[in-house]
Amino acid sequence: MSGGRPAVARGIAELAEEARQRYGVPLVRVQVLGSGVMGSVGLASQEEAVRELVRGSWPGGRARLLVLAQRRPRAGVYAEGPPLRVWRSPLPTSRGERELTTELLPGDPGAALLAVFPDHLLVRAPGEAVGWVARSAAFRVGPAPDAIQSQTSWDPEQVLGSALRQLGRPYVWGGTGAEGLDCSGLVWRSFLEAGVLLPRNSRAQRLMGRRVRVSDLQPADLVAALSRGPARRSHVALALGPDEVVHACSETMAVRREPLREFQDRYQVVAVRRLAGVHRDSR
Repeated sequence: MSGGRPAVARGIAELAEEARQRYGVPLVRVQVLGSGVMGSVGLASQEEAVRELVRGSWPGGRARLLVLAQRRPRAGVYAEGPPLRVWRSPLPTSRGERELTTELLPGDPGAALLAVFPDHLLVRAPGEAVGWVARSAAFRVGPAPDAIQSQTSWDPEQVLGSALRQLGRPYVWGGTGAEGLDCSGLVWRSFLEAGVLLPRNSRAQRLMGRRVRVSDLQPADLVAALSRGPARRSHVALALGPDEVVHACSETMAVRREPLREFQDRYQVVAVRRLAGVHRDSR
């Protein structure tokens, strides 16, 4: 090799090793050729890292990359019986823990099957949550899930009815309703039951719809917030009306409804978003 090719090869090897340490499988399979690099990566962030490496160390090189997380699937994975858990990493951490990215319940739309590894499947769940499903889990493989067309008109009372049925359920990181829910999982589940598919995480939900004032809160508006502690974690709630919200609270570890003023004692509201298509009964 000459010029920047050795540096690119070293950088790709480091990216592949990082992927092995985090995910337990080689998500970066990229070869350095005479004119550039070619191969596959698992995630869009890895694609950008490889392209940045080539731009910085080998300006004349080309990068031809397949991103598994963005590929068009040929099959889908569907929950069958127990909830289908999608993990951020296929392997436990050194403390024996794994982080739940999301979960699908029987009857939910399927997850797109992106790649098959010896012990795990790489999937893209509804709401663009990419993660891992153990091959030992209970699921069925079927046709690739159709693109979900959200309802163009939806009823906020249906959304809030779904959310209020979860009152008192435990807060579970990554949960969507099996044993509990996290804040974005509550919002995701409530809108899904009204025929509207939202992104699965709170940061992406914060960008949905149009911005309105806190003083103009209406039922089923999204209340995007940050926790007031040093961690400043992203959070989201659903407005029940101008003065009350319902949310999966990580501090009380339960789904709860509370006055907006009490919610604001724990969280800094950074945006209120109103989704298009809301149908409000005029009676």
